[in-house]
Parts: sequence; structure tokens; C-alpha cells
Amino acid sequence: MIVEICCTSTPSLKNAIKGGASRLEICEHLMEDGLTPSPTFLQEVIETTHLPIHVLIRPRRGNFTYSYEEIKTVEEQIEWAQSMGVQGVVIGALNEDRSLPLPVLKKWVATAKSMDLTFHRAFDRVIHAEESLKKIIDLGFNRVLTSGQQQTALQGIELLNKLNQIAQGKLVVMPGGGINDQNCDLFFKEGFDEIHLSGKGKEKTELGEPIADLNTIRKVVGCAQKYQ
Repeated sequence: MIVEICCTSTPSLKNAIKGGASRLEICEHLMEDGLTPSPTFLQEVIETTHLPIHVLIRPRRGNFTYSYEEIKTVEEQIEWAQSMGVQGVVIGALNEDRSLPLPVLKKWVATAKSMDLTFHRAFDRVIHAEESLKKIIDLGFNRVLTSGQQQTALQGIELLNKLNQIAQGKLVVMPGGGINDQNCDLFFKEGFDEIHLSGKGKEKTELGEPIADLNTIRKVVGCAQKYQ
């Protein structure tokens, strides 16, 4: 079982490592739902751990409908992440009608080459979720991070299960959104092999960013180990 921890700061990074995380999603500005991390922070992560690192590529806050310039920026940031030697990138985009911009996504997939690819929570706004998942599989993504198009993954469990049935091993459906030590057991019981969480605790950084809680991570990892 894979427990992916979203890390946006040094304290969160340290707690994720101590807590036994399987993989890290690296970004910054969690209060903005995550943006592309700075080169400084990513370099620190690389020098600190040998855990698999996936980098969120999201150039700005707000919606996922990007201009030509922003599409090029994402492409450049994918190339940058690849040059840093990380294992994967977390990307996604939508058209104004919330359908998938297939030519854009194909270009990004080609740019990423052999990197591990996660379609991020833009999926939670996409139309025709089940058909869109099939298209994401065809594009060559390795997984999709989603809360089942609800505010939390717990609320979206019905759609998550449908998506998992469609995926049938062709792609990993990774629940994320409100997952913690109190509810993670449900997702493993339902047959999900990977979960994503930030593990937010009461502590915050000087910039007001929530810090991943060590005890929460340890409990979630302990729960995951029961299903190995």
C-alpha cells in the first residue's frame, strides 16, 4: 500500500519521512491548493531523502483552463522537474467547458517522456468523469488523484469505486481530499492501493502554511501496513 504525503515545507517534509511515507508530492502554497514548488525547496527535498518524489506542476492559483503562455510554462516546468531527476510530475488541465484539452495533455505527456504521470484534482471538475477517465488512461497517465468529485474523498466514495472498476489495473485511482487516520481504513478496505493526504495538524509555518502532523502520518502508515 502506498501512502503519498503532500509536503509544502521543511517541517512537513521531515514529518513525512519520519512517519514512514511511501512517496512525496512536492508543492508549495497549500492554502492555494498547491502550486509548483520553488527550485530551492525541491533541491532541499532531493538532498534530504531517497523517497520517490512527484512534483506538482501548477503555475498559478484558480481554475485549470490555461492560456497559450501558461501551457508553455507548464511544459517548461515539466522539463525542469525532469532535469532535477525526480520520479514523476502531477499535472492536469481543462477546457472552458470542463472537458479534457487532449492536444495539450498529449504534448505534456510526450514532454514528460518516461516520468510517472499523475492527473491531479482538476479531475474533480471534469465533465463525464467515467468517460474522461478512459481518455486519461489512453493518454498514458499512471494515476489520477481525485476526491470523487466531492469536497472529500469520503463523500465521493461511490464515484471513486466506479472509477476504480473502470481502471482495472490500467491506471491507479488514488483517493485524496480529507483523508486522515480516522477514515483511511475505509479506502484500503474498498480496494484502493494508494492514498494521498497532507496530514494537516494544528501547527503552521511562519507563513501560515499547515504542517503535516507526524502522529497522523504514523497512524495512516500503520493502517496501510495491515493490508500489505
